[in-house]
Amino acid sequence: MDNANKSADGIGHNWGWILAYGILLIVVGFFAMWHPLATGLATGIVLSVSFAFGGVGSLIAAFQDAGWQAKTVDILFGILMLFAAFVFLVNPFGSAVSVVWVLGVIFLVMGGYEFVAGFRTNHTRVWLILLGMVDMLLGFWAAFMMQADAALVALAAIVGMLFVFRGALLSAFALVLRNMRKA
Repeated sequence: MDNANKSADGIGHNWGWILAYGILLIVVGFFAMWHPLATGLATGIVLSVSFAFGGVGSLIAAFQDAGWQAKTVDILFGILMLFAAFVFLVNPFGSAVSVVWVLGVIFLVMGGYEFVAGFRTNHTRVWLILLGMVDMLLGFWAAFMMQADAALVALAAIVGMLFVFRGALLSAFALVLRNMRKA
């Protein structure tokens, strides 16, 4: 019982830090939307570092106890990821644009699935078909018709909105924790 009281007292103890982090994310999100070049550069560098860590990890895994087929795949995958890291570091804007193109392909595929699923259901048929068509159109535009400068702006908007929404969610969560502490 004593532990339960301690846990209840600890709820919301650090709500102010969570609120500060949420507000910081909101500010960073608006900065990302207002500065697409900085966002594109940061995205390219983060992707480069991620690929570098993945490549090194894959090469390390290649020399663990496993069969020669696994070693070959791990070595090839590691070399490919290190090459991608180098390319993304040399051309971070190009890599940021490629992210938008990949997102376009993902939307195209998702839209196709939603479109087909719309014909297989009775409940939300019209909405799924419409959503599938919109996703396919946006995906086709982002993957095949969008210019590089527009892709950077789209990426900045996507990254910025993700930061803003996450910041808003964390801020709301912090306020709930504050209210729990008062209760």
